Amino acid sequence: MSVFTTPDDQPVYRLLNSDARMLATEQQTEGELTVVESTGNRGHSTPRHRHLRATETFILLAGEMIIEVGDERREAAAGHVAILPRGIPHSFVVVSPSVRYLTVHTPGGFDRFVRDLSIASAGTGPADAATLAAVAAQHGIEMLGPGLPLPRHGE
Repeated sequence: MSVFTTPDDQPVYRLLNSDARMLATEQQTEGELTVVESTGNRGHSTPRHRHLRATETFILLAGEMIIEVGDERREAAAGHVAILPRGIPHSFVVVSPSVRYLTVHTPGGFDRFVRDLSIASAGTGPADAATLAAVAAQHGIEMLGPGLPLPRHGE
């Protein structure tokens, strides 16, 4: 199976406070994976959560973030890769002015979550916690708590 996509067939959705471009969807890859390009600004974070069905791999293209997986917290910058195994709680926070990164979800399906969440919050800004948790649960993602705060000066 070969998959080639172009910007014309890569939908962009709003995910929390960032843009998410679907570079390769579950349908295009016959369920093998989903590839997403995301951007975010300083302070952008995801709630602490875990994927029950997929492993998530971060590939940092530009900028810096702190990624927490389980009890481990690491700084990541352009060129860094972080593999977050399914079932392990994780979160991140953007610490540079902006960030650009890829996530690869294996197996695929994350694109359906992003699309459904974008539809559920269309026109209202980021989804509230209850909507986020409900849509996430439908896609095998468990919300566990708040995201990471920006570190205080000197941390």
